[in-house]
Amino acid sequence: MTRVLAFTALFVAAFSSPLLAGEGSNRRWGVSLWGLSYHIDDAVEFDEVNVGLGVRRYVSRRVFVEVDALRNSNSGLAVPLSTGIEFRIASFGACSLHAVAAGTVVYYQNGRTDVSYVKAGPVPGLTLECGRVKTNAIVVLRGDRQPVAAVAAALTIMVR
Repeated sequence: MTRVLAFTALFVAAFSSPLLAGEGSNRRWGVSLWGLSYHIDDAVEFDEVNVGLGVRRYVSRRVFVEVDALRNSNSGLAVPLSTGIEFRIASFGACSLHAVAAGTVVYYQNGRTDVSYVKAGPVPGLTLECGRVKTNAIVVLRGDRQPVAAVAAALTIMVR
């Protein structure tokens, strides 16, 4: 886990140079690299390394559509399709922090129970944008007594 975190920090630093900050304004396509997750419920040993890839397309300056495929925390495949909007809430030099409101439909395979299903719902989050890199943290909600199931992280690198 330490190696994954160190690699992620190095990767973000390499692509977050203030010299690259101006390049991102016209970029509409991004590649998302998943990711890590933290689960509130520690009664189950969830896998916190959720490797995967996705493609993000901005249809306007702050509205996006994204499709991903990743290994989920239950050792199965997750394929979410999301649409969302980013709201700038703060700026830090060449970086800016955004609140994200997204809706997601996800095909989810649970490797522990050997069951697959489709779910849909809201997915709130935060994005730290520095140059071509967007560091994304999302909250996975659930509808029972514990409203937050997990917090997951991914990087989106704007490429075109």
